[in-house]
Amino acid sequence: MKYIETVILNLFQDLNGMRSRNKFGMTLVLIIIGISKGAWAIPETQKYENYLNELKTLSGEFTQTNSKGQSVTGTIQISRPGKMRLDYNPPSSLLIVADGKWLVTYDKEADETSYVSLDNTPAAFILRPYIQFSGDVAITSIIPKGNATEISLIRKEDPDAGYISLVFANNPISLKEWSVVDPQGIKTRVVLSKIDSNVDLHPGLFMINSPNLIQQIF
Repeated sequence: MKYIETVILNLFQDLNGMRSRNKFGMTLVLIIIGISKGAWAIPETQKYENYLNELKTLSGEFTQTNSKGQSVTGTIQISRPGKMRLDYNPPSSLLIVADGKWLVTYDKEADETSYVSLDNTPAAFILRPYIQFSGDVAITSIIPKGNATEISLIRKEDPDAGYISLVFANNPISLKEWSVVDPQGIKTRVVLSKIDSNVDLHPGLFMINSPNLIQQIF
């Protein structure tokens, strides 16, 4: 498999299906969360939840880096709820589109298309109709980083499945980057730049051909 294809799989792998090699460690994290949940009052994260829920569209550029330090670039459009488009710059031939139900990866050079249920990807959290750092997810850390804040989250139903981290600029609040770390510690990071928020985006950017029955099985 090409390097870029591997990067994409790392970024959008099914967090719900992965299993950690060290379940005790993640279980301990949940215990610590339960003990210290009072340390993270709702107002501390509410402003970031409010920002994401008020963010209806986003358009800009991104740099995606894997755990080996290899990077690719491209443009990104998000239309909440449910829709996202990643156009990768050459030499990559990949296009990724989420239409609210499916996350579709199209390799233009190979003329190959793959479909994954959007709900089974980390991208689903950012694209939800309503975002909150509670309910089916739990905060594992809140880390100040100068004029930014990093919030890391796990799925309560599967704490061994790795985690996602969101980094926000604080003044003004904006989403700067996110990263996904799998149970083996492999990290894929996406840094945003030249972002315009709540702009008009053409619906055609997020249109895909529905998968056939065979493609849906996989």
